[in-house]
Amino acid sequence: MIQNPLTMQLKKGQIVDLVIDRIAFEGAGIGRYEGLVTFVGGTMPGDKIKASFTRIKKDFAEAKLVEIVSPSPDRIKPRCKYFEVCGGCHFQFMSYEKQLEVKKQHVIDAFERIGKIKNPPVANVIGCKEPYYYRNKMEFSFGYDANMKFSLGMHLPGRRYDILDLEECYLQSELSNKILGVFRKFCVEKKWEPFKFSTDEGLLRSLYVREGKRTNECMVNLVISENIPENFEKDIEELVSKLIELKDGDKKITSIYTSMVISRKGSPRQIRENLVYGKRTLTEQLIMENGDALTFDILPQAFFQVNTFQAEVLYNEVLKLALAKSHNMVFDLFCGTGTIGLFVAKHVEKVFGLELSPEAIKVAYKNAQKNNIFNVDFFIGDVGELLFKINERPSLIIIDPPRAGLTKKIIQRLNDFGPPEIIYVSCNPATLARDCQMLGEYGYKVKKITPVDMFPHSYHIENVCLLARD
Repeated sequence: MIQNPLTMQLKKGQIVDLVIDRIAFEGAGIGRYEGLVTFVGGTMPGDKIKASFTRIKKDFAEAKLVEIVSPSPDRIKPRCKYFEVCGGCHFQFMSYEKQLEVKKQHVIDAFERIGKIKNPPVANVIGCKEPYYYRNKMEFSFGYDANMKFSLGMHLPGRRYDILDLEECYLQSELSNKILGVFRKFCVEKKWEPFKFSTDEGLLRSLYVREGKRTNECMVNLVISENIPENFEKDIEELVSKLIELKDGDKKITSIYTSMVISRKGSPRQIRENLVYGKRTLTEQLIMENGDALTFDILPQAFFQVNTFQAEVLYNEVLKLALAKSHNMVFDLFCGTGTIGLFVAKHVEKVFGLELSPEAIKVAYKNAQKNNIFNVDFFIGDVGELLFKINERPSLIIIDPPRAGLTKKIIQRLNDFGPPEIIYVSCNPATLARDCQMLGEYGYKVKKITPVDMFPHSYHIENVCLLARD
């Protein structure tokens, strides 16, 4: 094995000077020490730093930030006091304009490096009008901090059991912060203990807060174990009375659940939901620029995009591409709860939605019925297998796969159908670029890539990509 003379001389703990010139996809800054690519977390382009090597490989190194000697002109003070320890945000030290610039470059890099496309047609990132308070769902964990103090908040990065006790979070609404405060105080007063996975003792597992950004409704779901303490039902009534007093402008709590997790050896895990206050579902709406609107009833365990307003932007981009030409039959692959297909269905003769999850398809049919859409059929099963059981020929295929992207088998089958256009929605630039390169072998060319920032202050970026055969 050929050794790199430079890396043979370097030592862990050695402190070096670096200038950061770019950011890797997962958020670490990249500098070069005598030509050796070095990844340093918590840094950004333009930073001049001192860093200490933590890992040294033949072709790259990793280092820990020691000191920012000269900060980038785009570096700002993080708004959140927990930024450096929480791990929920990656880029809060960066101006939002710079975040969008970095994310666009990530997409370009992926298509040039992996997709083998020079000068890919990447549009500017469509950013959030409000990059704070945008999440409509947050999950919080119960546990203890490093000093064994009761905590309600987020898991610390790289630490399985330690919980950061959160008093505020700028990704969620003020109402959600208030709910967290009420739960923390109440659980301590009642001496309810966090669940311990090692011994199966304790009550409190997690807390979910969901919101309707368009409807101002809020659903609270307390997830518990089977270790129910004495007077629990009476205590829950008291807790409910405290929660329903909370408001944030027009936003108020409309549903409160307790969900018991039943997990026993030899039996499948079950979740027993109990509505203790309010309406059974949370209602939310998505509204498109052309006036189309869909209404959704969301149950505690149901999937829904966590950024309502940017989901509207994302689906609007898909809809504009889909409606640029007339279509009779549209396939919606990996359709989930059917959102994209339902919007498109208003403008075409027929939509087929394909999805592995039976629970998602059940919700998709309910969404269709609620919105009086009857020209959609949904099929349950592995998408790669289902595609070989369908004989209809689509004029448009819309794809929104998991992060892993498509298989070669699916791509070959897409070529068999031979639609003039494919709209590919992806949360992973790397697998999107890889799949576009493979589709290119069948004559599909990338015509447009529109990044949409669904998750400000993180490195994640969603993309809507149009491929067409000339």
